Parts: sequence; structure tokens; C-alpha cells
Amino acid sequence: MVSLDDFAAQSEGLGTLIEDVRSGRAPHAVLLTGAVGTGKRTLARLLACAFLCTGTSPKPCMQCKGCRRVMNSTHPDLLMPSCGEKERSVKVEHLREIIHALSMHPVEGGERVVLLENAQRMTVQAQNALLKSLEEPDGATRFLLTASGDVGLLPTVRSRCRTARLQLWPAERVAQELIRRGAKPEQAREIAILSGGSIGTALAMLEDNDLMRVRTLCEETFFSLSSVHDVPEAAVKLRERKDDADGLLDIFEQRVREYLLFSMKAGPEPAAVAQTRCHEIWLQAEPVHLERVLSGILDARRYRTANVSWQAVAEKLLYTTAEEIN
Repeated sequence: MVSLDDFAAQSEGLGTLIEDVRSGRAPHAVLLTGAVGTGKRTLARLLACAFLCTGTSPKPCMQCKGCRRVMNSTHPDLLMPSCGEKERSVKVEHLREIIHALSMHPVEGGERVVLLENAQRMTVQAQNALLKSLEEPDGATRFLLTASGDVGLLPTVRSRCRTARLQLWPAERVAQELIRRGAKPEQAREIAILSGGSIGTALAMLEDNDLMRVRTLCEETFFSLSSVHDVPEAAVKLRERKDDADGLLDIFEQRVREYLLFSMKAGPEPAAVAQTRCHEIWLQAEPVHLERVLSGILDARRYRTANVSWQAVAEKLLYTTAEEIN
């Protein structure tokens, strides 16, 4: 699996944080932020392993009982909310066991870790319930929080954490990891490009052929419109893909944002795969037109919520895209 060294090489900030953890100088609370799929959850687990590892240095050894139990979520000193992943918010009642445990000594007498994934889902009441522990930490407790954006967490919670932001992974590094996991070089390259630098998405695509097909479909339709005359052909390809609609919109939005950042000289040049017939046109698009496409995607989501047929939503978005980009 991806290691702490892989994350340390990503940025100076992450490298310093990981070195501090390994040398015993770790802060009592760490907040990991970044886009979906950048590895926040994996890094949080690896840091938890490092804190609870009973093996030899460098930690985590990933072989000892402590590391194995962290990865399996069975370590008695790994404290997590009781809510399910699909619940929209983390409430005070979901934190009761954690709050109770924090009033006692660690079960195994060493360190303990409070792991709060998607911490932006915590209600204000839940965050306030944890504030005292964050403000007056004991020497045995480490807090690891992950959040996908800058919205949702109280300033008082953020200010008590050391924040580290994870960046999207270079395509070359993503491809290397995929090859290491058994992908053929050409397959790894294509997935690395389609994943947009999201290591989580890339690994999911390697394991899920349906996800790979949806991403390829996005390239064959939205990113292959040389004029409005191409819309009917693209619309036919999308017509029977209602079940993939939300995923298609997510992927399309991600890719458009990559081109927008490039057009504003704020990001690298997006890569293209064989199915991307109009890559050069997208590279030359002005920011204002890319922003209008993003607005069209937002409209498409609203139409979906209003139960407008997927065929009508897709055709409208295809025409908007063709008109703006060409």
C-alpha cells in the first residue's frame, strides 16, 4: 500500500509533519485537508498506525499487532464516531463513547488516537463537545481529523489543529502505484490521466471496470464535441446511462476545473487520453467560457433534483458545452 514516505515526498509540509510524528514531536491534533481522493483517509490511518505501532522503527512497521488492528478498526485505543459512513452528519450522540473514553486512561496504557474522518460533517454541537479536549489535551491522546474542504469546521476547531493539505498526485506517480498493483503500463497511464491526480479514484478505477467505463464515456462525449453538430451522436451515447448520471457530472466537473485552472495559469496542463478528441480546443478555451460550462453543470444537477429526464438534461448540457468551448 501507499506508505508515509510516499506522502512525505509530496510536499515539504507533509514531509515535516511525518518527520515530527516519527521523532516524537507530533502535535496533539492534526487536520488533513484536500480534494476527494488525494489520500487523506489513508494518511490518517498511517499516522494512527505510527502512534499505536509496537514494532521497530521506522514507524509504522505495518506488521505488528497494533498496526494490524488500526487498519482493521479493532484497536481499543483507536476511537471513532459510532455513525455510519452514509449518514449526513456526525452528532453529539455519535461521539458519546469517545467523550467518555477521553475521561479515562488508554486501554493499553500507551497512546490513543481519536480519528474523525470527514470532520466537516460534525454538527456545531458535536464540535463544541470536542473543543475542551482539543483545548486541554492530555499527553496520551492524538486527534486526527480529515476534511475535504474549508467549509464546515468551526474556526475554534481549526485553530487548535496543525493543518496539512494534500495535493493531487502527479500522473507519473499514480501510474507507478497502479503498475505496482498489477496494472499494465498502458492501462496505468490511461487511468492515471482519467483520475485527474486522485490516487483514491485511480485505485477505484483499477478495481471497478464500470467506473473506468463512465470516465471513458465522459471523454467520448463532453470532451469530443468539435461543434454543435456532434451533439446528437454524443446524446445517443448518454441516453441509456441514467444510472451513471451523477458520476458523469462529477467527473465532467472535475475535468472542466482542471482546464479552468490551466487557463488561469494556476494549474498544470490537463492530460488527454485516446478518447479525448478535442483536447486542443479545451486547452485554448477562455476562463469565462469554462466557467459557463461549470454553471451548466450546476444547472444540470438542479434539473436532476427536479426530476427532469436525464435525456433532456444531457442534451442541454452537451449543447451548452459545444457552444461555449467552440
